[in-house]
Amino acid sequence: MKSLLLVSTLAAVLGLSACNQQDSPAEAQRKVDQASQQAAEDLSKAQQDASQASAEAQQKLDAAREAARADVAHADAKANEKINAATDQAMDAASEAQGNVAEVRADTINTQAKADYDVAIAQADADLKVSLEKCNAMPSGQAGACKDQANATHEIAKANAKRALDDAQAVAKDTKR
Repeated sequence: MKSLLLVSTLAAVLGLSACNQQDSPAEAQRKVDQASQQAAEDLSKAQQDASQASAEAQQKLDAAREAARADVAHADAKANEKINAATDQAMDAASEAQGNVAEVRADTINTQAKADYDVAIAQADADLKVSLEKCNAMPSGQAGACKDQANATHEIAKANAKRALDDAQAVAKDTKR
């Protein structure tokens, strides 16, 4: 057993002394060159991976930008459609309101014209009655000519009232257009 212990100790000492041996300069240079080459290959691989990842990220970014542009264009088109539709509705409503206002204005003109006509006829009739009474108070030789003049004035007043009514109705008709 002693010899086994001695052999084991001797093997351990020799083994440990082999670990402390330095490589030859050529072997050391070969290991350095090999490590440099491996490092260069690892760096090249890492750069390729990074370049590929960057290219993929750029493609995704470009696709996202294009999708965003398309979404914005679509949203703009929809908004413009809604704006145009709202504008058309507003224009239609304004046009309808103007038509309603024009019709009310025309009706007002007609109503006022008829009222003015009725007043003018009533005034002409009243003036005729007064004039005829004055004529009746005149001597009979003058009464006939006076009555003719009163009737002529009455007819002129009625014609003027009718012309004013017709003119107002024409204006009312034009107002509806």
